[in-house]
Amino acid sequence: MAGESSATKMAVAAVGGFGCLAAPVGVALVTGVLILVGGLGVLLFPLVIIYMFFHGLSFSGLGSVGDLNSGLSDAEQRCETSERANLESDSQSAADRASRIITGDGLGKLEVTLSNGAEYAGGEPCTVPPDLYSVINSAGEVCDAIGPVVIAAQIQYESGFDSKFVGPNGAKGISQVPGDVFKRFQGEDADPFEPKESIAAQGKYLCDLSKQIGEMLERNELTGNLLDLTLTAYDVGIGTVRTAQAVPATNESQSYITGVRTWFATMEGVGPPPRKLAGVPGLRDDGGQSGPAAEPVPEPELQ
Repeated sequence: MAGESSATKMAVAAVGGFGCLAAPVGVALVTGVLILVGGLGVLLFPLVIIYMFFHGLSFSGLGSVGDLNSGLSDAEQRCETSERANLESDSQSAADRASRIITGDGLGKLEVTLSNGAEYAGGEPCTVPPDLYSVINSAGEVCDAIGPVVIAAQIQYESGFDSKFVGPNGAKGISQVPGDVFKRFQGEDADPFEPKESIAAQGKYLCDLSKQIGEMLERNELTGNLLDLTLTAYDVGIGTVRTAQAVPATNESQSYITGVRTWFATMEGVGPPPRKLAGVPGLRDDGGQSGPAAEPVPEPELQ
């Protein structure tokens, strides 16, 4: 699609534009893609996860994932049962939907259980923690450019919903908002380790960045996709994006976009339960730790 990041194009192309996800090509192709991952790093690995899910292949070699259907909440189990039924009845449509979501604008709805036969009518959330569902939706309503799926996917990639996470650059909390930015939006006394405060700041910051990026695109100072540029600015600073006049051609920036986008589909209900894959390498941003940092780390300068 026009405007999608080069990383997304590369990854989608590498697995056949997702059309092959539903084709019965078996383990051989997965092995081949895994070999490619060894050379290209994180850019392709997340899409291997989606491929394996569509083929019902074992995740045992990916760390402590275990059985994807074990240890699920009642809501998660109901959603997974419904997803499996859809996958078995029309796997091609499910694969096509995953492709559209991953390369789309992130403005879809978070998956919830069905209620009285009507989707999104008072159901329980099954891809984000229930106690954060409302605040994620609220953060995704601050502006038209950023939806709740983007908010949830970015949290999943940044911290795996670990509210005590401290990033390698010193950012604190579930959404990894830079410290000075967090204070600007939430106030000096707000606690970055409080998930609802962190997510509220995330929504405001993404919308602020998207507005600035949009204005630069209108002035032809940048080229690229609004969402991809906004996500990159969140990760490396808007000054870096302005200097590059596009998404920087670095593994870090390309991987960040691909990593966040990979979670779009699972947040909407196409793919494995997000909580079960939170610790898989390649599906989380690198570095950081849970709990207070051992030594203070200088916070990044707001650009």
